[in-house]
Amino acid sequence: MHASQVELARRFADMQGARATWFSYARNTADLLAKVGLVGPHDRLVVCADDFESSFASLFPAHDVVFLSDATPQAFLQASMDDPEGEEARLIPQGSPASYAHPAGIHADRLFWFVGSIGCLGLRVPHLRALAEAASAVNAILIVDNTVPSCFGCSPISLGAHVSLEALDRVAAGRLSRSVVAVSVARSVQGRGRRRLVSPDAEEAYRLLAFGLGDPDDVSGCGALDDQALDAISRGLDSLPARMQRHFDHAHAIAEYLFCHPAVGHVFYPGLKSHPDRALAPNVLLHGFGPAIDFSLQGTHAELMLDRHRRFLEVCACANRRSSAGGALTRLGLAIKRDLSYVRIFAGTDDPLAVVDSLDQALRLFCNPPEP
Repeated sequence: MHASQVELARRFADMQGARATWFSYARNTADLLAKVGLVGPHDRLVVCADDFESSFASLFPAHDVVFLSDATPQAFLQASMDDPEGEEARLIPQGSPASYAHPAGIHADRLFWFVGSIGCLGLRVPHLRALAEAASAVNAILIVDNTVPSCFGCSPISLGAHVSLEALDRVAAGRLSRSVVAVSVARSVQGRGRRRLVSPDAEEAYRLLAFGLGDPDDVSGCGALDDQALDAISRGLDSLPARMQRHFDHAHAIAEYLFCHPAVGHVFYPGLKSHPDRALAPNVLLHGFGPAIDFSLQGTHAELMLDRHRRFLEVCACANRRSSAGGALTRLGLAIKRDLSYVRIFAGTDDPLAVVDSLDQALRLFCNPPEP
């Protein structure tokens, strides 16, 4: 059994061009980081994941964590400073990522940057190559949460990330009884001869992960997955391309419908021309624009946005909030950051026309609720 898990992890690593992959039980990617202990109490962790902020705040209460809503290299560099409002912050060079010098003021023992390949409220797509170049300039380890597009829809390692994390619910087609997170690390040496490049940050990431998770070629103890999880992941990887393409295509169709509905306020989907990252997304994402959509609903100031969205979910028959995450059924939920919220859709492989019809009926009930 242990050998089959090793082979499965190697297969997952090869899909991304990674040096190694570990599988571990964890509720989500933030929980995995906390369990492994990759980020120490004296390290600085810069996080751009405002829809995930509460998880990081609860899991890293005594750590030096800085939260961002802007995934640009400049924002990460400034958040990495000890005194971002002081004189040192002015020393951050401006210009292209290739021109970044090492800014003064970084005194944490180690520096980690965390961002989603698709993430934050509004499903932003960061410029991963630019972030990777800026991270290397300041010796930061770039960690990318690749859960939303999955390894089918994005390859953070090939774009320069040092570590890629992915909750495998969607890869396993919703068949996991316990959540599993895959941790992949980049190769520290790439190319040959004069083209040979060495990444000390990738080597440091591998060392830290191996210390926390063990030898990737020797699965034992708490690192071993059960037979059910291994079977679900193996079968999921076999069918991943066909399934994920349907997730992506269905999400695009649903987003186009929502964009045209008069009761819908804002629609955020990287494939729409209205999305702020529409021009960048094809350079980061593969095979489409992901399975997720964020949208808000029109309303009055008398009703809070969060209450409005909760009321919509109560009348939406296709919410499927009790169905398995990553499964065939389209699921609706809430993406929340304090007083801001959106309805978030994860498109399934079910009939998108039936989903749109259900959404249309729910929007009619939401706009014209029946009299008591």
